[in-house]
Amino acid sequence: MKDFEIIDSKPAIYLPGIDLIALTDLHLGLEASMTSRGHYVPEFQLEDLKKEISGLKDETGSDRILINGDLKNQYSTTYSEKREISDLMEFLVTEFEDVIIIEGNHDTFIEEIVEEKGLRVLESYSEDGIVFVHGHENIVQSFETLVIGHEHPALALTDEIGVTEKVPCLLHGKTDRGQILVLPAFSKISNGSEVNRMNKKELLSPILQETGIQNFEAYAISREAGVFDFGKIQNL
Repeated sequence: MKDFEIIDSKPAIYLPGIDLIALTDLHLGLEASMTSRGHYVPEFQLEDLKKEISGLKDETGSDRILINGDLKNQYSTTYSEKREISDLMEFLVTEFEDVIIIEGNHDTFIEEIVEEKGLRVLESYSEDGIVFVHGHENIVQSFETLVIGHEHPALALTDEIGVTEKVPCLLHGKTDRGQILVLPAFSKISNGSEVNRMNKKELLSPILQETGIQNFEAYAISREAGVFDFGKIQNL
Protein backbone atom coordinates (compact mmCIF):
# COMPACT_ATOMS: atom_id res chain seq x y z
CA MET A 1 0.00 0.00 0.00
CA LYS A 2 1.19 3.47 -0.81
CA ASP A 3 1.58 5.39 2.43
CA PHE A 4 -1.31 7.67 3.30
CA GLU A 5 -2.28 9.80 6.25
CA ILE A 6 -5.69 10.90 7.49
CA ILE A 7 -5.25 14.62 7.99
CA ASP A 8 -6.07 16.14 11.38
CA SER A 9 -9.31 14.16 11.98
CA LYS A 10 -10.75 15.43 8.70
CA PRO A 11 -12.25 13.18 5.97
CA ALA A 12 -9.28 13.72 3.66
CA ILE A 13 -5.96 12.00 3.05
CA TYR A 14 -2.41 13.06 2.31
CA LEU A 15 -0.24 10.85 0.09
CA PRO A 16 3.34 11.85 0.98
CA GLY A 17 4.88 9.77 -1.81
CA ILE A 18 3.33 12.10 -4.40
CA ASP A 19 2.82 15.10 -2.08
CA LEU A 20 -0.93 15.25 -2.73
CA ILE A 21 -4.03 16.01 -0.66
CA ALA A 22 -7.13 14.08 -1.79
CA LEU A 23 -10.76 14.52 -0.79
CA THR A 24 -14.12 13.81 -2.37
CA ASP A 25 -17.86 14.46 -2.42
CA LEU A 26 -18.17 18.12 -1.43
CA HIS A 27 -21.74 18.34 -2.78
CA LEU A 28 -21.81 22.11 -3.05
CA GLY A 29 -25.35 23.48 -3.17
CA LEU A 30 -26.76 20.74 -0.94
CA GLU A 31 -28.21 23.27 1.52
CA ALA A 32 -30.25 24.97 -1.21
CA SER A 33 -31.39 21.58 -2.48
CA MET A 34 -32.57 20.54 1.00
CA THR A 35 -34.30 23.88 1.53
CA SER A 36 -36.17 23.50 -1.78
CA ARG A 37 -37.54 20.20 -0.44
CA GLY A 38 -38.88 21.88 2.69
CA HIS A 39 -35.95 21.31 5.07
CA TYR A 40 -34.41 24.74 5.62
CA VAL A 41 -30.63 24.58 5.99
CA PRO A 42 -28.61 27.82 6.13
CA GLU A 43 -25.84 28.05 3.53
CA PHE A 44 -22.69 27.53 5.56
CA GLN A 45 -20.89 24.64 3.91
CA LEU A 46 -18.70 26.46 1.37
CA GLU A 47 -17.01 28.80 3.85
CA ASP A 48 -16.47 25.93 6.30
CA LEU A 49 -14.96 23.77 3.55
CA LYS A 50 -12.58 26.53 2.49
CA LYS A 51 -11.36 26.99 6.06
CA GLU A 52 -10.83 23.25 6.46
CA ILE A 53 -9.00 22.94 3.14
CA SER A 54 -6.66 25.77 4.21
CA GLY A 55 -6.07 23.76 7.37
CA LEU A 56 -5.22 20.65 5.32
CA LYS A 57 -2.62 22.66 3.41
CA ASP A 58 -1.14 24.07 6.63
CA GLU A 59 -1.02 20.61 8.22
CA THR A 60 0.71 18.88 5.29
CA GLY A 61 2.62 21.72 3.65
CA SER A 62 1.39 20.44 0.28
CA ASP A 63 0.70 22.70 -2.73
CA ARG A 64 -1.24 19.95 -4.54
CA ILE A 65 -4.88 18.97 -4.11
CA LEU A 66 -7.22 16.53 -5.88
CA ILE A 67 -11.03 16.65 -5.64
CA ASN A 68 -12.18 13.12 -6.46
CA GLY A 69 -15.64 13.89 -7.83
CA ASP A 70 -19.03 15.31 -6.89
CA LEU A 71 -18.09 18.94 -6.47
CA LYS A 72 -21.79 19.72 -6.59
CA ASN A 73 -25.05 18.13 -5.54
CA GLN A 74 -27.78 18.56 -8.17
CA TYR A 75 -27.72 16.57 -11.41
CA SER A 76 -28.88 19.76 -13.07
CA THR A 77 -26.76 22.82 -12.28
CA THR A 78 -28.41 25.59 -10.29
CA TYR A 79 -27.35 29.24 -10.08
CA SER A 80 -26.32 28.65 -6.46
CA GLU A 81 -24.09 25.74 -7.47
CA LYS A 82 -22.46 27.69 -10.31
CA ARG A 83 -21.66 30.54 -7.92
CA GLU A 84 -20.24 28.20 -5.27
CA ILE A 85 -18.16 26.17 -7.75
CA SER A 86 -16.68 29.36 -9.20
CA ASP A 87 -15.90 30.63 -5.69
CA LEU A 88 -14.25 27.35 -4.69
CA MET A 89 -12.20 27.11 -7.90
CA GLU A 90 -10.92 30.67 -7.39
CA PHE A 91 -9.96 29.76 -3.83
CA LEU A 92 -8.19 26.55 -4.88
CA VAL A 93 -6.11 28.09 -7.66
CA THR A 94 -5.07 30.85 -5.25
CA GLU A 95 -4.11 28.45 -2.46
CA PHE A 96 -2.53 25.61 -4.46
CA GLU A 97 -0.04 25.32 -7.32
CA ASP A 98 -1.64 22.12 -8.69
CA VAL A 99 -5.41 21.50 -8.61
CA ILE A 100 -6.83 18.26 -10.06
CA ILE A 101 -10.59 17.89 -10.56
CA ILE A 102 -12.12 14.44 -11.17
CA GLU A 103 -15.62 14.20 -12.60
CA GLY A 104 -18.28 12.59 -10.42
CA ASN A 105 -21.77 11.43 -11.35
CA HIS A 106 -23.26 14.69 -9.99
CA ASP A 107 -20.82 16.91 -11.89
CA THR A 108 -22.91 17.69 -14.96
CA PHE A 109 -22.27 20.98 -16.77
CA ILE A 110 -19.28 22.07 -14.67
CA GLU A 111 -16.62 22.09 -17.40
CA GLU A 112 -17.13 25.72 -18.43
CA ILE A 113 -17.04 26.98 -14.84
CA VAL A 114 -13.89 24.99 -14.05
CA GLU A 115 -12.14 25.91 -17.29
CA GLU A 116 -12.70 29.62 -16.59
CA LYS A 117 -10.17 29.17 -13.77
CA GLY A 118 -7.63 27.47 -16.06
CA LEU A 119 -8.45 23.94 -14.85
CA ARG A 120 -9.76 20.78 -16.54
CA VAL A 121 -12.28 18.15 -15.48
CA LEU A 122 -10.76 14.66 -15.78
CA GLU A 123 -12.39 11.24 -15.82
CA SER A 124 -9.42 9.81 -13.93
CA TYR A 125 -5.91 10.68 -12.80
CA SER A 126 -2.92 8.37 -12.36
CA GLU A 127 0.46 8.95 -10.72
CA ASP A 128 3.10 6.55 -9.41
CA GLY A 129 0.79 3.52 -9.56
CA ILE A 130 -2.10 5.32 -7.82
CA VAL A 131 -5.32 5.73 -9.81
CA PHE A 132 -8.03 8.20 -8.79
CA VAL A 133 -11.61 7.81 -10.08
CA HIS A 134 -14.87 8.88 -8.50
CA GLY A 135 -16.16 5.31 -8.24
CA HIS A 136 -19.63 5.48 -9.81
CA GLU A 137 -18.48 3.37 -12.77
CA ASN A 138 -16.39 0.23 -12.92
CA ILE A 139 -12.90 0.50 -14.39
CA VAL A 140 -10.85 -1.80 -16.59
CA GLN A 141 -7.44 -0.19 -16.11
CA SER A 142 -4.92 -1.85 -13.82
CA PHE A 143 -3.69 -0.22 -10.62
CA GLU A 144 -1.48 -0.75 -7.62
CA THR A 145 -3.68 1.51 -5.51
CA LEU A 146 -7.15 2.80 -6.40
CA VAL A 147 -8.68 5.79 -4.60
CA ILE A 148 -12.43 6.32 -4.95
CA GLY A 149 -15.27 8.30 -3.41
CA HIS A 150 -18.97 8.02 -4.29
CA GLU A 151 -19.85 5.50 -1.57
CA HIS A 152 -19.95 8.02 1.33
CA PRO A 153 -18.90 5.22 3.72
CA ALA A 154 -19.99 5.49 7.34
CA LEU A 155 -20.22 3.19 10.34
CA ALA A 156 -23.44 2.72 12.30
CA LEU A 157 -22.24 2.49 15.91
CA THR A 158 -24.60 1.50 18.73
CA ASP A 159 -23.75 2.17 22.39
CA GLU A 160 -24.63 0.09 25.44
CA ILE A 161 -28.06 1.72 25.87
CA GLY A 162 -29.04 1.21 22.24
CA VAL A 163 -28.38 4.67 20.80
CA THR A 164 -26.98 4.49 17.26
CA GLU A 165 -24.71 7.13 15.75
CA LYS A 166 -23.47 7.25 12.15
CA VAL A 167 -19.81 8.24 11.76
CA PRO A 168 -17.99 8.79 8.43
CA CYS A 169 -15.23 6.29 7.78
CA LEU A 170 -12.37 5.57 5.41
CA LEU A 171 -12.16 2.02 4.00
CA HIS A 172 -8.84 0.42 3.07
CA GLY A 173 -8.39 -3.08 1.72
CA LYS A 174 -6.65 -5.54 -0.56
CA THR A 175 -8.40 -7.05 -3.56
CA ASP A 176 -7.36 -9.31 -6.41
CA ARG A 177 -6.97 -6.19 -8.57
CA GLY A 178 -4.89 -4.14 -6.12
CA GLN A 179 -5.31 -2.01 -3.02
CA ILE A 180 -8.39 0.21 -2.67
CA LEU A 181 -9.01 3.30 -0.55
CA VAL A 182 -12.60 4.52 -0.23
CA LEU A 183 -12.73 8.11 1.01
CA PRO A 184 -15.63 9.43 3.10
CA ALA A 185 -17.58 12.45 1.88
CA PHE A 186 -15.94 15.76 2.78
CA SER A 187 -19.37 17.40 2.96
CA LYS A 188 -20.61 17.84 6.52
CA ILE A 189 -24.28 17.35 5.65
CA SER A 190 -24.47 14.63 2.99
CA ASN A 191 -25.84 11.23 3.96
CA GLY A 192 -23.51 8.30 4.58
CA SER A 193 -23.90 4.64 3.63
CA GLU A 194 -23.87 2.38 6.71
CA VAL A 195 -21.33 0.02 5.22
CA ASN A 196 -21.20 -2.29 8.25
CA ARG A 197 -24.91 -3.03 7.74
CA MET A 198 -24.90 -3.52 3.96
CA ASN A 199 -24.33 -6.50 1.71
CA LYS A 200 -22.39 -6.34 -1.57
CA LYS A 201 -25.44 -5.71 -3.72
CA GLU A 202 -26.48 -2.71 -1.60
CA LEU A 203 -23.18 -0.88 -2.06
CA LEU A 204 -23.32 2.15 -4.36
CA SER A 205 -20.04 1.71 -6.21
CA PRO A 206 -19.93 -1.07 -8.83
CA ILE A 207 -16.23 -1.41 -8.01
CA LEU A 208 -17.10 -2.37 -4.43
CA GLN A 209 -20.04 -4.50 -5.51
CA GLU A 210 -17.50 -6.54 -7.45
CA THR A 211 -14.83 -6.78 -4.76
CA GLY A 212 -16.87 -6.71 -1.56
CA ILE A 213 -15.64 -4.89 1.54
CA GLN A 214 -15.83 -7.50 4.30
CA ASN A 215 -12.02 -7.70 4.52
CA PHE A 216 -11.56 -3.93 4.35
CA GLU A 217 -10.28 -2.05 7.39
CA ALA A 218 -12.56 0.75 8.61
CA TYR A 219 -11.24 3.97 10.14
CA ALA A 220 -13.96 6.12 11.69
CA ILE A 221 -13.23 9.83 11.23
CA SER A 222 -14.95 12.30 13.54
CA ARG A 223 -14.11 15.98 13.19
CA GLU A 224 -14.91 16.34 16.88
CA ALA A 225 -13.55 13.11 18.43
CA GLY A 226 -10.68 12.02 16.17
CA VAL A 227 -9.78 8.89 14.19
CA PHE A 228 -10.53 5.34 15.38
CA ASP A 229 -9.42 2.03 13.85
CA PHE A 230 -12.37 -0.38 13.98
CA GLY A 231 -10.62 -3.26 12.23
CA LYS A 232 -12.25 -5.28 9.51
CA ILE A 233 -15.84 -4.71 8.44
CA GLN A 234 -16.60 -8.43 8.82
CA ASN A 235 -15.88 -8.19 12.56
CA LEU A 236 -18.22 -5.27 13.23
